[in-house]
Amino acid sequence: MAKTKVTQIKDEQGFYRLSLVLMAILAVFCVVPFILMVSVSFSSETALAHGYKFFPEEFSLAAYSYLWLKRATIFRAYGLTILVTVVGTAVNLLITSLFAYPLSRKDFKYRNVFAFILFFTCLFNGGMTASYIVWTRLFFVKDTIWAYLLPGALMGAMNVLMVRNYYNANIPYAIIEAARIDGANDVRIYTSIMLPLSKPVMTTIGLFAALGYWNNWTNGLYYITDSKLFTIQVYLKKLMDSIQFLKTSDLTSESAMLAAQSLPTESARMAIAIIALLPILCVYPAIQGELIKGMVVGGVKG
Repeated sequence: MAKTKVTQIKDEQGFYRLSLVLMAILAVFCVVPFILMVSVSFSSETALAHGYKFFPEEFSLAAYSYLWLKRATIFRAYGLTILVTVVGTAVNLLITSLFAYPLSRKDFKYRNVFAFILFFTCLFNGGMTASYIVWTRLFFVKDTIWAYLLPGALMGAMNVLMVRNYYNANIPYAIIEAARIDGANDVRIYTSIMLPLSKPVMTTIGLFAALGYWNNWTNGLYYITDSKLFTIQVYLKKLMDSIQFLKTSDLTSESAMLAAQSLPTESARMAIAIIALLPILCVYPAIQGELIKGMVVGGVKG
């Protein structure tokens, strides 16, 4: 019996070491591209013609200098992106948790109907053309801030299921029954019991929603033509397209040709990516603990 226990401990230690090695390898694969991206952003275009290096072959701040000249527009785009992300994430969390709450209640009469509607959206959609017509001709979101908040971003079916599973697995129904006996209605139960006890999963869903809003450039591409309403992702995409156009177009003026050739292309692309990533890199470590807890517990079948 003792020998079996020792063998079991050794197997667990071996599995633990193997897991550490595998996670270390995965971490390297995640970090290395970011290091390469930073190195390229500080490299000159002439040095990049020979290929990417992990250390700048010829150090240059041309990409950041070029972006600094457009700082007023970039700061405005940043402000709009932050506004859209904060408001969109808050609304997303509210709608997701409100939808998940009745699905977690076995005494809810129309629970199966709403569950069917939720699953249906996972399997079918009207397509991009139909969505564009609905949002522009019925909801008039074109060239408004609502174009970033509404189309395809307010709620995700998988997020609702994750929150519902968390409710079922971690909030005993006896607490809800006790609140009912004390005279609490559903609004009071939702605000005083469900939300305070679901902080981990709400943090997880909030991060997913915030990343979705922060990285969303397709809505801006489809619905926004006013440059004053460009978010940081949309603006940087347009900026990159403009640089590429100048590089590849046939210019007749010699000064224009020299100016186009001096524009950073590869380094600017990486600098743009770093600018877009910085806020996420700053926020993520602060919520990492709640994020992991919410993903692990919320993914348990309820």
